[in-house]
Formats: sequence, C-alpha cells, structure tokens
Amino acid sequence: METMQPTLKNGRYVWDRINMPEAEFQERVKKIRKEMKKERLNLLLLYGHGYDEYGNYCYLSNYIIRLASGALVVLPLQGEPALIFEGSSRGVPSVRKTTWIEEIRASGDVSKEFAKYLEEKKLMPCTVGLVGIKSLMPYEQLRVLRDALKGWKILYVDRLLTEMRMVKSPREVDQIRRASRILSRAFEVLSGRSLLGPNEKALEGALCREVRIEGAEDFRMMIAKPGEKTWAFRPAEEAALLTGETVIIYLAVEFERYWTEAVRTFVMKEGSLVPVKRENVEALYEKAIQVFRPGKTASQFHKEVITLVRKDKGETIPDYGLGQGIGLSPREAPLLSGEDKTPLKEGMCVTFRLLVKDDERGAIMAGDTFHLTRHGQEMLTRS
Repeated sequence: METMQPTLKNGRYVWDRINMPEAEFQERVKKIRKEMKKERLNLLLLYGHGYDEYGNYCYLSNYIIRLASGALVVLPLQGEPALIFEGSSRGVPSVRKTTWIEEIRASGDVSKEFAKYLEEKKLMPCTVGLVGIKSLMPYEQLRVLRDALKGWKILYVDRLLTEMRMVKSPREVDQIRRASRILSRAFEVLSGRSLLGPNEKALEGALCREVRIEGAEDFRMMIAKPGEKTWAFRPAEEAALLTGETVIIYLAVEFERYWTEAVRTFVMKEGSLVPVKRENVEALYEKAIQVFRPGKTASQFHKEVITLVRKDKGETIPDYGLGQGIGLSPREAPLLSGEDKTPLKEGMCVTFRLLVKDDERGAIMAGDTFHLTRHGQEMLTRS
C-alpha cells in the first residue's frame, strides 16, 4: 500500500499490556541474542524510518514514531537496550508509555546520539550488526554512524530480523486479527449504504471515520475505476461516483502497530456501493485459496495460481502482484512472485489478491489477509 501519508500519525496511540505484554518482547530479545551469538555480534542496531518502515526497532521496543522520521534500538549482547528517537526531550514521557525499554534518548539525529552513546558506555570496538540501516537511513546519517563505528567490524544482518518477523507469534497474529475485524466491519458498513455526495472523498471520509472509531492507529485507502480508459490505483479525489460505475477499493488498517489489508469490488447503484458478484471469479478465488498453505515456496504458489487462472480461461492483470507478507509493516517478506523462493511457513501472515479482466466491468479484484496454519490458511479479513 504505497500512497499518500499524513504528516502526523494521528490515530490511537497506546500500549495495551494485555494484548502485548512485556514478556513478549523479552522473549524476542532472547531469540535475537541467540542469533547474535551465532553471528558473533557484540552489538546490534535496529533502525527504521517513517510510518511504514518502523518494524525493525518496533519489533523489540513496541515504539513507533508519530512523525515521519527515524528511530534506533541499540541492543548489546549483554546489558540493557537503549531506544534513540528523533524528536524533542519533551516527548520522552509519552514514549515511556509505549515501551518497556528504560533508556530512552531524544535527538535531532539518531547517528550523532548513537556516537554519544558509544562514548558514554566506553564500548571497545568489536563486531556490530546493522539492520535496516543500509537501505533506510539517510546518507549523511549513515556517514556519521560509520565514522562512529571506526575500528568496529561491521556486518549487515537484515536477514536475521527479516526471518524472525516473517513468522508471527500467537500474540502478533491476534493483533493482526483485531486489525482485520476493524477492516471487515468498515467494508460491511459501506456495502449498500447511501453515500452523501456521493464522491470519492466522501467515501474515504466515511471509511476513515469508521476505522478510527474502532481504534485504528493508521488507515490507508486507494481507489480504482476500471471503466476509465487509463486506470490505475490512486488516492481518492474530489471526483463523483457515477451510477453504474465499477469501483475497486483497497484498504489497509493498522491496529496497535500491526497491519492488515483487503480489496473489494463494487458497482455504484442509486447512490450506494453494491458488491460485485461473479460466480466464476469467486470460484477461482476459492480454488486459489485452497493451494495457499505452508510447505511450498512463494514462487510455487504463484505458479499454481497463474495455472489455475489460465485453466479457467481467465486473464490476470499482473501490475499489482499476488500479495506479500504483512505485520509490523504493510509490506514484508515474502513476496508472492515467480522469483521469491522463500518457503511459506506456519505462523506467517500474508496478503493475497487476485485481479482479473472482466468483459462487463473491465476488471474485478478481490483480496484478503491470511494466517497460514498447519491445516492450511485462516482468512482474517472476512466475518
């Protein structure tokens, strides 16, 4: 879900210690330190930036920044971790309410603050692992950080956290399940409801209100009208929704740090959006879901779905892919593509979407978020 984002993250902002207790994070620390020993790392830096790529530092801290800037978790092999975030010191009390980490530092530049951290702790140069830094950190900050680590052996170990984050714990799955219930309800309320206007921005406002009331932390929406000559997914505009028009709505909702997404196709009738029903598309979607299970690679699943579509004499529109992992980011590994050889494992949460051509509507799209279990898959985004 790559679309417009707010300047300030303005949704619900809490730490529910019942849903996600401190013990969950302590267990993650143990797992990561076990991997650190294997890699012979003395220090690990977990970096993230913005509203989508906060997962690395959030995985250990539960913290997300409310402005589009960066944060860093410093985890030594022994001793307590530290959280450095970009912001003013007056924000520290608020941060303390969302994280179990005791040492919290506010700074205008995480790299410069990390350099101070090294000096204060008097850490001798050893081996340091970097996660998210090479791909997400702005160049000037990266240069300062490398200067601070002169004499250290640097290893880029993004795969270490990527593999852990792909397979969700039961509590993580529950968070995604909660987000999915909010999203499902939004679609249910929307179906058949008369829209004031009606136009795209009014539609977005109605959906945003619905998910915020239910406690969403963040909300994204994109819209597509396959009847248009050159159509593509885009943010909602001040444009009318015309009677008989096909409208595809793509929603993503975040609840207590965890994302979910789903796609539905509607037709505009008498001021209301009515779900498009196509028996052949629904049957094809169900067949695809049946082969969506652990034990095969992402590329094998991709191949099987494309084969099913062709056997059904259908034609996919490949521009938006078949899906990807989801969790602390709306876009995680694995990618459901012909090139990704990542094994699908029990405990993964993965999105699946199918966009096919339709003679009458131009295109029909359906999509949901799934939890992969030992018995197959659990669809999370439908009641």
